[in-house]
Amino acid sequence: MSMKKKKQTGPARKQTTEYDSAWKDLIEELFEAFLEFFFPDIHKDIDFSKKPVFLSKELRTIKPYGNVGKRYADELVKVYLRDGSVACICVFIHIEVQGTKADEGLFEERTYIYNYRIFDKNIEKASKVISLAILTDEDENYRPDEYLVSQWGFELRMKIPLVKIIDYQNIKELKEKLETSRNPMTMVVKAQLRRYELTKADDMKKSTVKWEFIRQCYERGYSKVQIDALLKFIDWIIRLPEGLNKQISEKIVKLEEEYKMPYVTSWERMAKEEGVKQGVKQGKLETARRMLNDGFSIEKISEYTGLSEKEIRQLLQ
Repeated sequence: MSMKKKKQTGPARKQTTEYDSAWKDLIEELFEAFLEFFFPDIHKDIDFSKKPVFLSKELRTIKPYGNVGKRYADELVKVYLRDGSVACICVFIHIEVQGTKADEGLFEERTYIYNYRIFDKNIEKASKVISLAILTDEDENYRPDEYLVSQWGFELRMKIPLVKIIDYQNIKELKEKLETSRNPMTMVVKAQLRRYELTKADDMKKSTVKWEFIRQCYERGYSKVQIDALLKFIDWIIRLPEGLNKQISEKIVKLEEEYKMPYVTSWERMAKEEGVKQGVKQGKLETARRMLNDGFSIEKISEYTGLSEKEIRQLLQ
């Protein structure tokens, strides 16, 4: 089996990786809510009094054929059943962020390969390995939910429980669920659906939508853990330039005063980055002071530190 695919490079690859990681982080932080919303029949069978175990380290050892596409949104989780019928089950979850009909056959094959490799390695001595999938593409007809090999009387079939985010926009029952459910995953689906619409929107429109999602997360009364996870996801879904993020930050300060729940995503990163920049600047200024004391010329100090001559002269005042 060969599944070679052109690799992304540069900023496009970095952005895709961050987006994939946003889904991965979301599953780890809100796993029970994730299953309850997207796979309710599975959720009701799991004993959540026994904490699910995420097996990221073990999953990294699964490298079928060396190249099966990106795995940033893959999760492997050990869970326990309410009825105790088996010791444990490993649930493999794959989020396909950029899948298209052109990938048909590859997705199913890739999922099958991961499934049997996990089982073959006997990870956590799980008696069963179950594969689930979330697809975030916009193609309503792309539904790779079955892997099938059939020849000369031999038949191998794997059925993949599949969720298409776009269905929550097009199927009546799912649209109703999206509007009536209080599960935090409703915000995830809504943000993902708006991402489709915002592809060609200007930054001001994106800023308005992003703020509306943030406000709703607080108003719905979610826990601090849920809000942090949701807003981090929204932050990746709707990217804004630093200036607009700063404006939202100012609004959040007021919101936090009302709800007493700190928000930590891009705004926290911006603050940290600014702190680092300030620290570097202070270090350069201190070096410049010492060089001035040692008799170095302003021109030479500027060359060594990267500070402007104006900034160095101000140290003399």
